[in-house]
Amino acid sequence: MKELRYDDRRGIAGDVFMVKIAGAACSCLSLEEAWRVTEKANRNLMTVGIGLSGATLPEKSEPIFTLPADEMEYGLGIHGEPGVRRVKTQKADEIVEEMVRVLLEDSKITKGDTVCTYVNGLGSTTLMELMIMNRKLALILREKGIRVHDIDVNSLVTTMEMAGASISLLKLDDELRKYYDMPCSSPYYKKG
Repeated sequence: MKELRYDDRRGIAGDVFMVKIAGAACSCLSLEEAWRVTEKANRNLMTVGIGLSGATLPEKSEPIFTLPADEMEYGLGIHGEPGVRRVKTQKADEIVEEMVRVLLEDSKITKGDTVCTYVNGLGSTTLMELMIMNRKLALILREKGIRVHDIDVNSLVTTMEMAGASISLLKLDDELRKYYDMPCSSPYYKKG
C-alpha cells in the first residue's frame, strides 16, 4: 500500500462534520477561535472510502475510471482520484471491518472514546446498502467499547453515478460536542 502523509489525504464526507462544527463555532466565536475549533475537529476526523465504479462528469460519456467487475478501489477520493489500492470485491461486513480497522489504527480512537459516525453514499449506492454498512459499523464500535454520540447515514457528498461509500469517524471531546450538538437547519442537513 502507498504511504500517505496526513496532508495528502483527501477525505470524502468528513467535511460534513467540519462544516457543521465550523458553522456552529462561527455563530458564537471570533473568527480566530472558530478557526481553532475547526482545526481541532479536522485533527480528530478520519474518513476512508471504497469505490465500486467510477463517476461520470457532465461533459464526458465515459467514467473517470473503470474497474473490473470483481474489484473495488480502496481509499479513493470523491472526484475519482485513485485510491491506495485495488482489492477484490468483498461482502459488506468484510468491507466495513477493513475500513474500521484502518480508521481506528490511523486515528488512535480506542476503548472509552466517544465518536460521531457518518456512512455516506458516493452517488448511486442505495440507502439500504448504507444501512447494512452502518449496522456493522455500530456492532464493531460497541464490541471495542467506543461510545457513539450520534450516527448519520445519507448521501450528501456524491459524484454522479459513482457506486461506493465512505465511513467517517469524528472523535469528540466536550468542546467539539458542544458545537456538534448546536442546532442547524439547511435544505439537506439538519441537527437539533
